[in-house]
Amino acid sequence: MNTPQTMTELMARIETAVQRVVTAVSQLTPEQMTTPNLDDGRSVKDILAHLTWWDHWLLFTLPADPRSPHKAVAPPLMDQIPSGTTWADEMNGRVYSYNQTRELSAILAEFTTGYQNLLQRVALLSFADLYDPEGMSATIGYPVAPLILGIYEHYEEHADELERIS
Repeated sequence: MNTPQTMTELMARIETAVQRVVTAVSQLTPEQMTTPNLDDGRSVKDILAHLTWWDHWLLFTLPADPRSPHKAVAPPLMDQIPSGTTWADEMNGRVYSYNQTRELSAILAEFTTGYQNLLQRVALLSFADLYDPEGMSATIGYPVAPLILGIYEHYEEHADELERIS
């Protein structure tokens, strides 16, 4: 699929990807969501916790917008982000471990709130926010476009995985 060329296209792509995950999960029982029947012994609960952490990380990373009704809060483990090029993989492992003992209901609630807040926040962005190197990218210290485009890519990747079990 091509890269969206407008914010309308981008929002539609993100919303479609998120809805695929939501639909796949809504068809599962709590037992199916907590059974480690995915690659590497992960469960649906693990995938939802993973998506949630990254959604919260992105919300926290983006500069605040006064039009946004939600104040971004640092996700758990934010103080444990390692340096180096493999930090994302290392964080995935830490997020997985952190969420193992957490209740499915808490993770489902955080997942829902997280993706809804992220959709609202992205809707406030402009294409200039994504691509202007002197704007938001300069504020956070790295390009914004890959982060925002990565939302639908991340959700599509996990939707494919979840749809195979639903």
